[in-house]
Amino acid sequence: MGVRGLTAFIDRCSSAWDVQAVKPVTPEEVKAGKARVIKLVVDGMAMLYHLYFTNNFNCVCGGQYAQFAEHVRAYVVGLQKCGFSLFVVMDGTENPAKLATMINRENDKIKTIKQLTTADKYSGKKQLPLLARVAFLEALEKLGVKVAFADREADVVAAAMSKMHACCALSQDSDFFVYDLPAGYIPITNLEVARNGAVSAKRYNKAKFCADLGVKPGTFPLLASVMGNDYVPQSLLRPFHVSLGEEDVKMPAGWQDNGKEVTIRDQLLVKIAGFLVKHTSQKEAVDAICTAADTQYKADLEAGLVPMVKGEDGEEKPEEFSKAALEEAINTSLAQYTLNPKDATAVGPTTELKTDAPAGLPEKLVTLYRDGKLDWQLLNVMVNKSFWCHTQVEDLERDSAWEVGRELRQKAYKIMLEGKGPVTEYVRKGLKFETEAVEAASDALPGIGALIADKGGDQAARAKLLYAAVGAAAAGVEEDMQLLTACVRYWISAMKEVTAAEVAALCASMLQKKEDQTTRVSKEARPPWLSVTMAWRLAGLQSILSSALLLNQALLAPVKPFSVGTAYDGEFIHRFHHLQHRAKGVTALSDQLRKDSIDSTAFFALYKAIVAGGGGGV
Repeated sequence: MGVRGLTAFIDRCSSAWDVQAVKPVTPEEVKAGKARVIKLVVDGMAMLYHLYFTNNFNCVCGGQYAQFAEHVRAYVVGLQKCGFSLFVVMDGTENPAKLATMINRENDKIKTIKQLTTADKYSGKKQLPLLARVAFLEALEKLGVKVAFADREADVVAAAMSKMHACCALSQDSDFFVYDLPAGYIPITNLEVARNGAVSAKRYNKAKFCADLGVKPGTFPLLASVMGNDYVPQSLLRPFHVSLGEEDVKMPAGWQDNGKEVTIRDQLLVKIAGFLVKHTSQKEAVDAICTAADTQYKADLEAGLVPMVKGEDGEEKPEEFSKAALEEAINTSLAQYTLNPKDATAVGPTTELKTDAPAGLPEKLVTLYRDGKLDWQLLNVMVNKSFWCHTQVEDLERDSAWEVGRELRQKAYKIMLEGKGPVTEYVRKGLKFETEAVEAASDALPGIGALIADKGGDQAARAKLLYAAVGAAAAGVEEDMQLLTACVRYWISAMKEVTAAEVAALCASMLQKKEDQTTRVSKEARPPWLSVTMAWRLAGLQSILSSALLLNQALLAPVKPFSVGTAYDGEFIHRFHHLQHRAKGVTALSDQLRKDSIDSTAFFALYKAIVAGGGGGV
């Protein structure tokens, strides 16, 4: 849900934090049987965003997946050497109650991309690349980290598991300050792995914070709800907030201003705390809040002080409020903060999700999903009949780059729904995120029900179906490059405008030495030679890569999936293309390959194999 201003407030309360330092376990300790085990339940998406953005990986060029995966590996290994045992919970299908919020976030991403691609100066805006999640999961799998996928949002499941197993939760969501977590909560920005291997952690101590604030820990969910979150909008809370008055209040004893002025939100939190302590029960406090808000709204309405908003007819009218609506919203919010022990076991072979797809949601299918063998997008197709074409860095004046991979997705829809469509695709249309109804493919494809019952054909037959959709792989490549090269050939044909220089840059990227690729320093800012047109075409490639991986999963993985670190290195591709585009002379390509330590024989063999047969516009 998120409570605006809560994280900033608690960060300035020094007494709310317990600081701990953990050193790596020594061989002597292991030999003596003193190896420690520190359980940690992790909100996976919080860790993913933190590790990608705090290391300043380039996002404008479409992603630095190999470098990112190496950073994930180093971070997690550092934790493991200090005895941390991670259980990572990932987000699942969309929550219909938050559909409007999800669409708003995608619209905000479009604005971010416009700034990234058109602003004269780098603004510091960031956009998570499309396949970063896949790279993150690949890295965790190689390290043997336990990962499970929640039905919907991971935060509640992670919090409930943390409470049940009496261990810390790791996330970056202000809701974790509110949950009842006896072992505490560590914001991921407060868990650092130093170069010497030591781990430093600042753990939130809710009891100390509430003591400083003067409220009981059990009151905190109500305080957070009345501050405002996804369930209690500011439009309903405004009258209550106004009723608290404008007088300055004294901040808690442990609160530090750090040279900054006290904000309105800071004072609001203290005022709400002061209001709540006057009441002996939660019900009494909720009634008092709603009564105060109702009284203030009526007074403001009479005085003409209620903010004006546009109605559906375009006419301005006073912002609506009702006492009943506020009470309902608060109670709904309070329910979200109550951790149900059942949520702690919500990563098993059963699910509370519903579908009208013919296959249903049997345990075998749910287990595939929990284990990461069936992506959330595929399950979302079954549960919500929708697919999210997440916004990428591309040319916003063109159609969404997701268009080129649609035929592959339609085949996946046919498998998951067994033809029972259509599927709503949420996709960028111009500068706005909108919906489009997309029918499932009409091809003769086995349904997911037959596939999980082992009646959808053997591995060879399913692989044949996959390559019939994607097209043939380049001749002579290794097994782990076959699906990747088939996707590149599909891209060349589907995009129509792909140039020889772009294919050359992509081939060179695939053949980089891993030690060079993973240690190269990435530059976060937009490079001066970025081509927005090429970024759009490469976004099309990533949508094809994503769609092909999903189709492979829908067919129960008859083909070995490619590593996204090998498949795409945005900064390298853009740079190599730029240098080739301006180069002169017949030896320019060979010179560039030598400078980047690319085997020229392997390069020309791969390039010729990929473009063999015409290759669209190449």
